[in-house]
Amino acid sequence: MTAGLNPRPAAGRPTAWRTGAGLGALSLTLLTACSGGGGAANAGGGTSTSTGTGTSAVTQTLTVAVTGPPVSMDPSHADNGNGLYPMELAYEPLIWENDNGSLTGGLATSWRYVGSGNTKFELTIRPGVKFADGEPVTPQAVAASLNYFPKGSGPSTADLAGVTAAVSGANTVTLTSKTPNPVFPQLFSQDYLAGDIISPKGLANPKSLTATPSGAGAYVLDKAGTVADEQYTFTANPDYYDKARIHYSKIVIKVITQPTSELSALQTGQISLMFGEAQQVAAAKSAGLQVKYSGAAAWDGVFLLDRDGKLSKPLGDVRVRQALNYAVDRAAIAKAVFGVLGKPADQPVTPGWDEYVPSLANYYSYDVAKAKQLLAQAGYPHGFTMNLEYAALESQTQEMVQAFAQQMSAIGVTVQLKAEPTITALASDLSTAKYAAVSLEWGGQPMFLQAGECWLPTSVLNPLHVTTASFMSQFKAASSAPPSQVNAEMAKLATVTVQDAYTVPIAQIESVEFASPGMKGLPDQAPGGHLNLLSLSG
Repeated sequence: MTAGLNPRPAAGRPTAWRTGAGLGALSLTLLTACSGGGGAANAGGGTSTSTGTGTSAVTQTLTVAVTGPPVSMDPSHADNGNGLYPMELAYEPLIWENDNGSLTGGLATSWRYVGSGNTKFELTIRPGVKFADGEPVTPQAVAASLNYFPKGSGPSTADLAGVTAAVSGANTVTLTSKTPNPVFPQLFSQDYLAGDIISPKGLANPKSLTATPSGAGAYVLDKAGTVADEQYTFTANPDYYDKARIHYSKIVIKVITQPTSELSALQTGQISLMFGEAQQVAAAKSAGLQVKYSGAAAWDGVFLLDRDGKLSKPLGDVRVRQALNYAVDRAAIAKAVFGVLGKPADQPVTPGWDEYVPSLANYYSYDVAKAKQLLAQAGYPHGFTMNLEYAALESQTQEMVQAFAQQMSAIGVTVQLKAEPTITALASDLSTAKYAAVSLEWGGQPMFLQAGECWLPTSVLNPLHVTTASFMSQFKAASSAPPSQVNAEMAKLATVTVQDAYTVPIAQIESVEFASPGMKGLPDQAPGGHLNLLSLSG
């Protein structure tokens, strides 16, 4: 499994990628992007009874602000940060992920794994649905789109490498994977883009997809009302199969790069919704706006890359890595750096994902004496020196690593910091395998994908190719487990990463939205920090 980085440049704001196509694509794919969407639980099979009841005519316009333009209108090249919102309007995914992480049908009415081992996955395609260009959505069209997707450069394309789709019945499509893949249902939801099916006309002219979507979504791009990199206007699709999901006649996505300008636009009624930051919460509340917290969207901390001790010998000892974890005052850093949106974290994931283990909460209490004791037991009573590169474009990560380095000095550990001004620079230096650790904000995702990006021998966040036979054995067992057992098996894998201190997690970062007073449908929980624009009304 190939993978990429998942930075999240600003807490609560959808601006970082979840995954990518490897280091070669990193400089392009991570400059604009977003942390991936969610799924609180693995779902091996599912059904949907949505039929579309129809509603009375809607005339309102919803205007949403984002901090950057989409990379592409082609799902195989799009980003799943700011670019996710145009995608979920113009494309109907095979499977919808709901605010609570449950899954319901989109273009697929049901889905299931076939046989054992999680290498075959069958989708039943909804009949009677049309693409916005008038062509019918057929199993043939779905298979063609799924086979096209891995050729792209987007955040989830690598996750479908080695996967082929074929029509397997009058209304079914079956995917066959060379290796076990227990997260097909999540990959085919709106947050991961692979399930955003492109019409045959769009596939016939793929270059056109960069600027013009070609899906079966609830909305279509209004080119007359669209100015690239500034504003994207979508109007209701009259042929959409489920008209009950259409709450606005028009949805406008405005690019406003400065958070202060966004808040001003919301206060003056120019926009209806924005993604907030910690320092804006008080002002938004005093202005009478809705302030909605929607759960932990990302975590920030340190990835310990040199777990074999090739660059810094002490890090090869698990007691040393555990000592680093005990020496961190997570509560103090979370409050100082991330304000009301920060909470202490000692697992490399946010709650709600299969690898989050509630019993491991507060596993590493703040205990400098214990940290010093562990270092002494490992043979380093006077500490040691290690280097760490970090994403300096993330101002909060910069503050966090500086605080981390200061706290490490209390146990004699000197952390030499290397600021990387861009994701391109960070990726380039990461590939040289000269750094013992790296720090950047990271979004939640299923453990199968997390392991593929971080801890397998060829993972992008494993440039020193550190691995253990026990970890690989458990990964293979979890990946091929029956769907009902995958989460429990992945939790065992996650436990290893915490107890053996693969990382030093410091803070989880909550997402917050600011909205006009009359808006309805804002979620209490948004998997991966993303809300669904189709859920909003008022």
